[in-house]
Amino acid sequence: MYAEMQSIDAGIKFKTRAGLVVETTGVSQQIESVDVNVHEVVIVEGEGQGEKYLHNLDYAEKA
Repeated sequence: MYAEMQSIDAGIKFKTRAGLVVETTGVSQQIESVDVNVHEVVIVEGEGQGEKYLHNLDYAEKA
């Protein structure tokens, strides 16, 4: 579902499979080779707090 979305609002929290709580920044990028969209998140709770990375939110739970 999220992998099909070309954009996402900033400030939405998710919990990743690794147990990190992340928040969307509003930045999205399409990965053309696999035809999915990934969204930039910042870690707000857990190891690496403050770090940003691109994540396929289909593999996270809305917090």
